[in-house]
Amino acid sequence: MGVHCSTCILAVRRALEKAEGIKSVGANYMTDLILVDYDEKATNEAEIVALIKKVGYEAITLAAPYF
Repeated sequence: MGVHCSTCILAVRRALEKAEGIKSVGANYMTDLILVDYDEKATNEAEIVALIKKVGYEAITLAAPYF
């Protein structure tokens, strides 16, 4: 499932912001993107994707820098 509204974004943001190693979370449901700044020593992309899936959403990683 993709992120389709601000309520979806809020659920994912809350889960990510509580996770160890997450520095910041930026999200835009109009573009279906969530940008995560994280400490590579504390977490990794696979753990972040797994956390998003645990909340009930699908996630893929995009090569950095995206923009």
